[in-house]
Amino acid sequence: MEIIKSLKFSNYKNIGDNFVGFDCISNFNILIGKNNIGKSTLIKVLQILMDPKNGEYKNLENTKCYFKFRPLDTSVLTEKYTGTDTRMIINNLKEIELYECELIFKRERTKKGLCYKVLSSIDDQIENSNLPRDVLERYLGILADCVWDFDISSSKIIKLVAERDLVAEDESYERTVSVNGEGATNLLRQYLHVESLDNDIVETRLLDALNRIVQPEEHFSAILCQEIGNVNGKKQWEILLVNQNGKIRVSDSGSGLKTILLVLIKIFLESDTNVTKGNINKVIYIFEELENNLHPSIQRNLFKFLHEWAVENDTCVFITTHSSVPLNMFGGRDSVTITHLSKVNGELQTNSNLSFLQNENVLMDLGVRASDILQSNAVVWVEGPSDRVYLNKWIELYSDGAIRENEHYQILFYGGRLLSHLSGLVEFSNDLIQLFRANRHSIIMIDSDKKNQNSKINKTKQRIKKEFEEMNSLCWVTKGKEIENYLTKATIFKTFGVNSQIDQYESIEEFLNKTNHNKKDGTKYIRNKVEGAVSLCKNMTREDLKILDLEKKIELIVEKIKEWNGI
Repeated sequence: MEIIKSLKFSNYKNIGDNFVGFDCISNFNILIGKNNIGKSTLIKVLQILMDPKNGEYKNLENTKCYFKFRPLDTSVLTEKYTGTDTRMIINNLKEIELYECELIFKRERTKKGLCYKVLSSIDDQIENSNLPRDVLERYLGILADCVWDFDISSSKIIKLVAERDLVAEDESYERTVSVNGEGATNLLRQYLHVESLDNDIVETRLLDALNRIVQPEEHFSAILCQEIGNVNGKKQWEILLVNQNGKIRVSDSGSGLKTILLVLIKIFLESDTNVTKGNINKVIYIFEELENNLHPSIQRNLFKFLHEWAVENDTCVFITTHSSVPLNMFGGRDSVTITHLSKVNGELQTNSNLSFLQNENVLMDLGVRASDILQSNAVVWVEGPSDRVYLNKWIELYSDGAIRENEHYQILFYGGRLLSHLSGLVEFSNDLIQLFRANRHSIIMIDSDKKNQNSKINKTKQRIKKEFEEMNSLCWVTKGKEIENYLTKATIFKTFGVNSQIDQYESIEEFLNKTNHNKKDGTKYIRNKVEGAVSLCKNMTREDLKILDLEKKIELIVEKIKEWNGI
């Protein structure tokens, strides 16, 4: 949807007088809630609204629809309306950035079958206009009509329901795929065997997408569709996938793999067949319960692919789910709207503006314990806030921005003086704070505090290092005195104008003060280490990782984070 930014309904089946729906509509829209809560009902209303010829339109006689929309391009207005009204709308309403309209749907004996009436929610518009209320209502009604035609009535739905299958099919030259997957085999067959169709869509684009989703457990070298028999004079065709072990019949495969293929057939083949070129943003894709029989890591891959695909093509995807995986993946993303459905006193409610604490309520509603999801997939323990600044920057540089804090890992502080109270063991008899009970995917970084090459780290650090290694995790004891000894000459020069390299066992305060004593940059740095770290990090490049053992340590950390995130 290009213009409509919010869409809600009331008075439809089990939806009462309160408006429910989507507070915000994004490229990727997730409806989450337990089974039979009303997710399918919201989708049903959306489908009916998009198809005025639908015989179920009569069920909307008492339904109200509330939506927000942004101003239309003037060409959209002039295309549908001519004359004084259009000019007046353009001249008098162009300063209004967001319109809010509440519409009631009625069955009328008109060709369109739908009549719009602005009921309320225009007080804000009145404050910004010198027009009389009745005139403004009429103009807003015309605008609403334009918006609806442009964004809803002109859109096409491509849908896949929860009860779906991908099977061998009799040969047919129909190019439609039903909501349960019927026709998918024939459509893919035609793209591979009919000369007028672009087989590269299957052999390259669809295959690449499939491998992105099923990695790293599986990799396919080809997608085929072969004749497998003849029944009652009709050829039968089967989709096959080729891997290192040979050909795999999709009809004999698990429902998870079938789901992935059906989704890809929908977005690549059905879209190409039924959508006018260049108008993919006029398609609304609806996928129900995609997580069924999918491993969580594959779920994440599939959701990630759909999100990226929706953003890249500026189209609109809706998924219904009772899986908690999307909460962990997409919370707080501008391009994603997560709408939670629940019931309060028997009435359906929706909330699309979920805070972190409200996410916990969603989990409770789904029957998921907080410990099952609210942990980060990886935690890196550091001494203090400035260490966090450096570590985030180094991970960013090494991974080219692919690994991000709060999405793939979390940084927590232990404070240097508290190290002796921490433990890398997990045992009931241990009186120390057990870091792995907070998160079993933990890494720790410790300053060595060594004064020279022959110095040894203290017994506490030796103990922590041993315990983390026994847990098959990482304990990074800095090769130099502290984290600042990983700063390169280039970074220091760009930041402080000091053309010298800090010694491996030298304190940053002493180094900066002696090299530029008039400014006392070292003292200033120690007084506000976070601000100093931020300034230094702004001047870092990928080459600045090539000092001491820094690059190797960051490589190990990134590898662990990827492993724990299933990347």
